[in-house]
Amino acid sequence: MPAPVRVLLVDDHEVFVDALALCLGDYPDLEVQGSATTVAQGLRMLRELSCDVVVLDLALAGEDGLALAREALSEDPTLGIVVATGADAGDQIVEAVQLGVRGWVTKTETADSLVDAIRGVARGETRIPADLLAEVLVSLSRGQHSAVEHVQGIQELTGRELEVLACLVEGMSRTEIGLLLHVSPNTVRTHVQSILHKLKVHSALAAVAIARRAGVTGATVPAG
Repeated sequence: MPAPVRVLLVDDHEVFVDALALCLGDYPDLEVQGSATTVAQGLRMLRELSCDVVVLDLALAGEDGLALAREALSEDPTLGIVVATGADAGDQIVEAVQLGVRGWVTKTETADSLVDAIRGVARGETRIPADLLAEVLVSLSRGQHSAVEHVQGIQELTGRELEVLACLVEGMSRTEIGLLLHVSPNTVRTHVQSILHKLKVHSALAAVAIARRAGVTGATVPAG
């Protein structure tokens, strides 16, 4: 049996956190490691505990939850973060994705929706509603870097990295990419991190936006 997904809850609403921890305890493949109510406390617990996914509220008693995402992902880019918020996405969704956040749910959704997001993000997938994702991709495709920089970044990619990027454009997870290219998910993760570095972005979605703008499609993925 695979090891359970280790989850840290970061939210300043203690009643919500207690209820969520109790709820997640009903899922044997999930394990709540603890909870935090501030950015500093959350970062400290992440450094002390081994966590796979953070369930993060954006409003933490006057603090910006994205500050935690920014710091945590700079220390561990593979960390999964699922934003669970009661507020409208606004411009925060774009900033969150640019930082590397891969999950987004509202607190009005069912527990199953959150659990699905946690599981998917733990597998390296993106769990963001389609309407929000479309807005993000449009915004990221406009980007801050010039088209020339985008092309130069694409040209720096190796053949294997281009294959992985094409798979990301197709919406494939690390596991699916590994199966297609006959490599391990950890190897795929290494390729993805190299792609992000060369393209000067912090998330796979931002890389996908650049790839689409540069004309990279799933058609470049080898069959078999």
